[in-house]
Amino acid sequence: MLLRMTVLALLAVAGLASAGMASAQTPRTLNGAGLDSPPTAALSPGIEANGLLFISGQLAYSAAARGIPADMDVTAQTEVVMQRIDAILRAEGLTMANIIKVTIFLTDFNDFLTMNAVYSRWVREPFPARSTIGVAFLPFRAKVEIEVIARR
Repeated sequence: MLLRMTVLALLAVAGLASAGMASAQTPRTLNGAGLDSPPTAALSPGIEANGLLFISGQLAYSAAARGIPADMDVTAQTEVVMQRIDAILRAEGLTMANIIKVTIFLTDFNDFLTMNAVYSRWVREPFPARSTIGVAFLPFRAKVEIEVIARR
């Protein structure tokens, strides 16, 4: 009888522990901080899972312009993108210092130094891990798209 009660108690504790683990792993959609998103985008601003925030690739999209204003160069686009990332992080109570990984997509690698000058004003040491990838095309004729992973 004692053995049976002990086994039942252990099973109950194991069940509670696994239920707690399951709820801790349930992804949560991030607050978009009122940012414009393309109406056809089937995405969220980001997802949090297990203390990591996966922020979707950000463009300098403007609902008023129904895209990216044609006169926005890579400097202006990068500034807007970094502002958007900062707004999403702040809405979650975080800062740019919480970023651990950055992926940057550029349509013209000749813009790398210009983009990097703007990016460098937003991040501080210890710098996050980063990849910069040249691509043939980005939506809305964007010149730059940046996605990040941050930690709580």
